[in-house]
Amino acid sequence: MKIFSKFLVATLTVVFTLSLVGLPMTALAATSPSLGAAASYDILSSTYTNTVVGTTINGDLGYTTGPAVAPTVNGMTHVADASYNQAGIDQNAALSNLNSQACTFTFAPGAVDLAIDTTHGPIGVYAPGVYCMTGAASIGTGGIILSGNGTYIFRIQGALNTVANSKVTLDGASSCDVFWTPSAATTLGANSTFAGTDIDATGITIGSTITWLGKALAFGGTVSTTTDTITAPTCAGNPSPSISPSITNSPTPTLAVSSPTPTRKLSPSPTRIPTPTCTPKLPSPTPTRKPTPTPKPPTPTPGKPISCTIVNPLYWGKK
Repeated sequence: MKIFSKFLVATLTVVFTLSLVGLPMTALAATSPSLGAAASYDILSSTYTNTVVGTTINGDLGYTTGPAVAPTVNGMTHVADASYNQAGIDQNAALSNLNSQACTFTFAPGAVDLAIDTTHGPIGVYAPGVYCMTGAASIGTGGIILSGNGTYIFRIQGALNTVANSKVTLDGASSCDVFWTPSAATTLGANSTFAGTDIDATGITIGSTITWLGKALAFGGTVSTTTDTITAPTCAGNPSPSISPSITNSPTPTLAVSSPTPTRKLSPSPTRIPTPTCTPKLPSPTPTRKPTPTPKPPTPTPGKPISCTIVNPLYWGKK
């Protein structure tokens, strides 16, 4: 009995000692899910609302019901087409993946201001991990810093709100690996800076003059903007935004590819037949007129008288 008691005391002493020295415990690292077809979208919603000029979307935009005032879209606009529907399916698959990952830190019950909480570690500074909240979450004026390379998942059982002029600062973190999954509406305060992918089908309200490096994915809900700038980052393993000229509230047109200009077939130049050189035909020479021979006087015969005929010299040689 004494031996057993000594062994029990020794075991408890070792456990207590290890707890004091803070022996690190290994936790499962958070992982970033694939967003599939939703990766190129800055805004994905059933209803998209924008009432003033000044919003710029540096990525794709998808909706069923469009805004009163079209934003500047440096990507493609998808109006309830096949890409839009597939993006909605992939959004829900990514959300399911995020909600299935084990919590690495769970806050005390109730609402949490991430900017001032110290129960998770240094005030306002967060390392990669899965942060679980049983109530609403907010980001106060002090903002938060995401420090280090890895995946950040903020699983919120309630609404997500940021106050005006607050900031989410990336210090070694990538917005490709930051995810927010509130179960109630998201509201971002004016003039604030936000980062990461917010998957919230209950609705996302983006206040005036927001700078957001990430994505507002609310397939099945409403997204509203007011003179904001939203940029979808290029992430490994996900397609880049489809850059193209801005398209207003109409389905993406199919661009017809013009046929190449046919090469004009030149007819071969005909061989020019040279004009023959004509040799002039010279007139025949005038024949030389032979002179009429002078008649030879007859030779006198001996013993015979010679008869002479006197001829007029003017008619000599004439017939």
